[in-house]
Amino acid sequence: MFARGLQLIALAALVAATVAVAGAAAPAAAQDTAPAATQSKGPFGGFKHDSSAPIEIVADVLEVRQAENLAIFSGEVVAGQGTLRLTADLLTVTYAAEQPGTNTSADTGTIQHMRADGNVFLSNGAETAQGAWAEYDVASGVIRMGGNVVLTQGDNAISGESLVIDLNAGTGRIEGGAGGRVKSVFAPAAQTPAAKN
Repeated sequence: MFARGLQLIALAALVAATVAVAGAAAPAAAQDTAPAATQSKGPFGGFKHDSSAPIEIVADVLEVRQAENLAIFSGEVVAGQGTLRLTADLLTVTYAAEQPGTNTSADTGTIQHMRADGNVFLSNGAETAQGAWAEYDVASGVIRMGGNVVLTQGDNAISGESLVIDLNAGTGRIEGGAGGRVKSVFAPAAQTPAAKN
C-alpha cells in the first residue's frame, strides 16, 4: 500500500513537472510555425512529423485516476508534440501502468492514447483541422477526428464528418458521413501580371 502511494506521488510529480515545463514553453510554441519553404503543397503533408517526440500538456486542472491509468486535463488545454499543437476543452490521457510482478517501470507513465473533446483544434504550421472531438493513438501516430471536421491549408478548405491523419506518412482521409458528402474549396494560385513592352 505504501509503495503504491509513492508511485502515485511520483506520477503526480512527473505530470506536474511536465506541465510546468510545457507551461513555460507553450506561449512561444503555440505561435511557432514552420517556414513556408518546409510546408507541404498538398493536403495532409503539413501534418507529417516525428510522433515519437515528447508530448507536453498545459491545462487549468489536472485530475489523476491512478487505478484507471488516466490523467484528465481540463480548461483551455494545450497539448504539443514537436510543432504539432492540439487545443481542446478536455483531454483524457491513458498511460501505461506498471506490470504486476515486475521490478521495472521503464514504460510506466508512457502516454498510449489521448482523447480530446470540445472545440478541438489541431495545427502544424499552415495546416489546421478542427472538429468536435479527436483521438490520438500515440504508438501508431494516427489521429482520428470527428464532428463537422474542417481541414484548412492557406486559402484551401476541405470539410466532412470525419478525418483520419497518419502523422508518420503525412497522409489522410476525410469522409462525408451518413448521407453527407465531402466539400472542398481550392483557391487558385495567384498569378503575376505579364510584363508590358
